Amino acid sequence: MTLEAQVLGDKAVRAAEGGYEVDLHLAWYRSLPYSCLEGIDLTINDVTVERAALRVNVDGRELGLDDLPALDDEWWFVQDALTVRVPSEQVSGPGEEIDVDVILSTRIPYIIIGPETALVQRTHVAKKVVVQ
Repeated sequence: MTLEAQVLGDKAVRAAEGGYEVDLHLAWYRSLPYSCLEGIDLTINDVTVERAALRVNVDGRELGLDDLPALDDEWWFVQDALTVRVPSEQVSGPGEEIDVDVILSTRIPYIIIGPETALVQRTHVAKKVVVQ
């Protein structure tokens, strides 16, 4: 399985109150601190969700993406999914197929590409997923 293929599994999307829950996996072979997650661009059925509207579940806490830079001592392990809450006014029900497009931007702190600049890996996955 490629690193790209593990980002969004076939059963990664669940219908939830007010939207969806989407489980994403790290597109890297080593665990990284949550502070290395630079961004998530997420589109469901051609509707792009604003960055500020996305919420992630970190150890039982619901946080915005802008809260993650402070979490340099909390780790996203490669085997663990990061659950992203995605608000949506039109939620497809369980068993329905939806189009999901995600770009996961992850800073790799030990790959330096310039003066005090680490590599930011952008992994793009677009696929049809059946809502659970």
